[in-house]
Amino acid sequence: MYVLISLLKLAVIALVLALPARAAPAEASSCFDDWSDAAPVMLQERLLGTKELHELARRRLPGDLVHVTLCQEGSRYVYRLLVRDARGRLNTVTVDARKPFDR
Repeated sequence: MYVLISLLKLAVIALVLALPARAAPAEASSCFDDWSDAAPVMLQERLLGTKELHELARRRLPGDLVHVTLCQEGSRYVYRLLVRDARGRLNTVTVDARKPFDR
């Protein structure tokens, strides 16, 4: 009986692995893990630099900017900002990488 259950488990695992992977959503984003990889993209796409972004965020966002990540969403580039509010909670704010905080 134990052998039969083990074989059934293996068969189920094999079937699951044989299924095609689901397609990624159309708005899937990919983010740069390393700023040395992001730098050429920032120059080519004429994205706002992180120094200027920090200055704008300091004036426009309540709280402290903790981390910045450059991501591509389709044909558009965005910065994902991790901001710590006055209560210490972390919030994510996404802004356009060319013209952040423009409305």
